[in-house]
Amino acid sequence: HPTFSCMSKHTLFAYIEGADLEEIEEELEAKLVDFVKKRAWKLHIPWVVNQRGSTEGLRDGDLPTWDLGLNLILPDTGREPEGWFSDVEQIAQFAGGLHSYFGRVFIIGLADAKTGITEDLFDVDSDAPDLVLLRQVIGVDPPKIA
Repeated sequence: HPTFSCMSKHTLFAYIEGADLEEIEEELEAKLVDFVKKRAWKLHIPWVVNQRGSTEGLRDGDLPTWDLGLNLILPDTGREPEGWFSDVEQIAQFAGGLHSYFGRVFIIGLADAKTGITEDLFDVDSDAPDLVLLRQVIGVDPPKIA
């Protein structure tokens, strides 16, 4: 992981769902790298994650967890630069395109740097993710009361 001068409290992750990724790993990773390089980013540049979990303690036939996708350091609440959420939207829209291409769901969530706790917040299960809902679940906009 890259090192940053300021430590943020949260990292956004967008990982493909599943542990059976051998057949698509190389192609997906190349698409992720290309995406990161070809975009202008308002926040820190996202980085590609490709990390398999331990096989220790797994039963026969079980696959280890596999984190394959992107991480993005988020600004602290109250210190967000103008237009910062466009980076999150670009990642969600790209994940939608990858969903269409690979037929796999992407999970967007947050990791807390202090506690190490991760929380899945949003499934990208279509080629056009609901960006309004994404803003709400990440806490950028308050939920609309019907």
